[in-house]
Amino acid sequence: MRAYAKTYNKNLRQRVLSLIGARCCRCGFDDARALQIDHKYGGGTKERRRFSYTTYYLHTLHHPENYQVLCANCNTIKRVEKAEW
Repeated sequence: MRAYAKTYNKNLRQRVLSLIGARCCRCGFDDARALQIDHKYGGGTKERRRFSYTTYYLHTLHHPENYQVLCANCNTIKRVEKAEW
């Protein structure tokens, strides 16, 4: 069951990336290993803690307008610029 869940979540994450953009919206980086799903308006960490990965990805699929794809570097820079800790 664990292997199935891991594969399911990996495929679900890929669907989310395909839907909201499979590249960083700031710099254009496109290696999926370093791409992160970012909540556009902040508060994503609180939201992420409320859900399992599966539920989080499904929520993202139903509300793609609230999310963007950032690479790890751009996401860190955004957090510093907007003081999102």
